[in-house]
Amino acid sequence: MARSVAELGEEGVIRLLAERCPAAGRGGRLGIGDDAALLAESPWAVTTDLLVEGRHFDRAWCTPADVGHKALAASLSDAAAMGAAPGPFFLSLGLPGATPVADVSAFADGLAACARAAGAWLAGGDTVAAASW
Repeated sequence: MARSVAELGEEGVIRLLAERCPAAGRGGRLGIGDDAALLAESPWAVTTDLLVEGRHFDRAWCTPADVGHKALAASLSDAAAMGAAPGPFFLSLGLPGATPVADVSAFADGLAACARAAGAWLAGGDTVAAASW
């Protein structure tokens, strides 16, 4: 039996969540286990991606605009894999308090450029103070 997330692995964590969350698998044509979900009563595909500094990007070689672009491009790719067209998106963003406003502006510019190119638009989301990007 796995005693840590590292031992369990991503698929093990997904299985654990699916077994313990009563809503898992309800109301979807295709869902948990993939990187997006097709909802039974909706024309929308829903997806989420979390980019973690040091794992998915390194600010030593990625500009804030690069990170903003990648933040949306990853989810657009997952939705496209389900046959979905771009539409509204939600952004969850954690930033250290000392982050320069210029970096947040550049991140937003990269995000907006990707959204414009794809025909997607920001519909909402969440921001939170975090130890790193």
